[in-house]
Amino acid sequence: MELHVRSEVRGVWTVLAVSGELDADTVPVLSERLEQDTGRKVVVDLSGVPFMDTTGLSLMLDWHRRLDGAGGQFRMACLQPSVHKLFRLTELTEVMHIHDSVESATTGTP
Repeated sequence: MELHVRSEVRGVWTVLAVSGELDADTVPVLSERLEQDTGRKVVVDLSGVPFMDTTGLSLMLDWHRRLDGAGGQFRMACLQPSVHKLFRLTELTEVMHIHDSVESATTGTP
């Protein structure tokens, strides 16, 4: 399955809307877009991602650490139940910024 990434700017935030499965075969697509299209404040909209494996999880954690360590912000929004379960099982829901909507991610509300 192909991975598609669309980006838009909402104020100071770069929002990347991802669709398709995020796995070892497709992670390079999102990784390249994160390198090219992002500023210091990023929201990844995962509403179109029905499946994510540990390589996708690692990419999200890496960008969280990278931006937060540099004074930026990395947030995820609209996780599908199976993807949210991966973050819960690895206990990363307590570490990463996960929002129910892109709107809440870009405004900082829970």
